[in-house]
Amino acid sequence: MVWLAAQMWILLTLSLALGLLGGWWVWHRPPNKMDEEADKELARLRSRFEESEAEKNKLRSQLLEYESQSEQEPADESNGAVDPILYESPSDGQPDDLKRIKGIGPQLEKLLNEMGIYYYHQIAAWTDSQAEKIDDKLRFKGRIVRDNWRAQASTLSAKR
Repeated sequence: MVWLAAQMWILLTLSLALGLLGGWWVWHRPPNKMDEEADKELARLRSRFEESEAEKNKLRSQLLEYESQSEQEPADESNGAVDPILYESPSDGQPDDLKRIKGIGPQLEKLLNEMGIYYYHQIAAWTDSQAEKIDDKLRFKGRIVRDNWRAQASTLSAKR
């Protein structure tokens, strides 16, 4: 029994020594070249992230500044917002076939004619705000921009 306890003591001491040696080797080995490159890449990416965050914050502050300026300015309809050109009746002879514009069918052409829009050049001359007003009247949210009526009308007007 004494002999067995002595043998176990030797084995326990040997396993402790091997564990300490293995731990020292794992924690004190020289750094790997790939680890150094990964650390450099990580530092570079963190730097770019911080720069983009700073740029985002700068743009956000500019946006807030512009929004506050626009809220301070009175909403004046005469600051360049002109109503689109509308006619009482087709004054340049026969009205254009507005159905040739993608997105305009017979019903929509009839509504446009009732509003005073008969010609391609009228649609081609719309500004963004004018197109938005017409779009609101037609109750087709974004249809004019989505189907690109102004560019189509400009092309058709040039062919006319």
